[in-house]
Amino acid sequence: MVDPGTLDSLRDWFPIALDGAEVGWRYLPGRFTAPFFADTLTAQERAERRVCRTPHDWLERTGPAIPPSAFVFHASRCGSTLLSQMLASLPQCVVLSEPPVIDDFLIRYGAAPQEMAVPGLRRLLHALGQRRHGETHFIVKLDSWHLPHLPLLRAAFPRTPFWFLYREPRAILESHQRQRGPQMVPGLVLPAEFGAGLAPGDLDGWSARVIAHLFEHALAQAGELRLLDYRQLPSIVWDALLGELGIDCTPEQLATMRKRAGFHAKSGGAPFAGDPPASTTTAPHLLEMLAPLYAQLEALRVDRERGA
Repeated sequence: MVDPGTLDSLRDWFPIALDGAEVGWRYLPGRFTAPFFADTLTAQERAERRVCRTPHDWLERTGPAIPPSAFVFHASRCGSTLLSQMLASLPQCVVLSEPPVIDDFLIRYGAAPQEMAVPGLRRLLHALGQRRHGETHFIVKLDSWHLPHLPLLRAAFPRTPFWFLYREPRAILESHQRQRGPQMVPGLVLPAEFGAGLAPGDLDGWSARVIAHLFEHALAQAGELRLLDYRQLPSIVWDALLGELGIDCTPEQLATMRKRAGFHAKSGGAPFAGDPPASTTTAPHLLEMLAPLYAQLEALRVDRERGA
């Protein structure tokens, strides 16, 4: 524990948690290249873990910051980690993947009036988007359950592009069957009431409801979203997204990014050999429930791309 009063500045200190009174900070001087922000915290040697706590208004004391260049929303298990890892390979990008402090903020303030929540959200992103190594772009990958908070993020950052990655529902469901994310476990992230009427232990039913919930929110807010289907990765990054963000890459940087795309998103040392074959055990009624929502997203995306 460090007394913040002894610090010349909060440069290289990043907010990692907050409550109603204080912000918890960790000293993190390196670049963020791990698949998730939490991986960076875990990987830091215990002897190097310097922490402090301050009032919320210290969030503005971190020095120069990059305004968010893009927020990445997603339906989970649909390539968002691959996308963030590809961008993180570029030295001009600060890429933060699912910082837990954003969870803390949205849980505490996500339902507050926007005039109260917006200033705090801007202060938080200022502290997270520190410019330390000459970076020019700041990309934030959000958790999948953050999508309903899009109006708050839009109020705070009216000109920042919002991307939404999604995928054919069977692949999302079967990925969570192999290893369930926390949002796909009843009551762990989303309230247990979300599964009202489901049989006890119906994890696939819960997961399908979560996916439907996200697809429905994406359709309702599609005017704010750049729709991206999993099948467009990785080439959509260098074919379109870099240009849309105004990121210029050297041939060497492009080669590095393309190489990163060939490895598993969450374990970069393992070459990606594709997903396992589709299962025959996924309940047909769940796929029938989700298919029309996915079809609507795809039709909207294709229409936009044809009209571009």
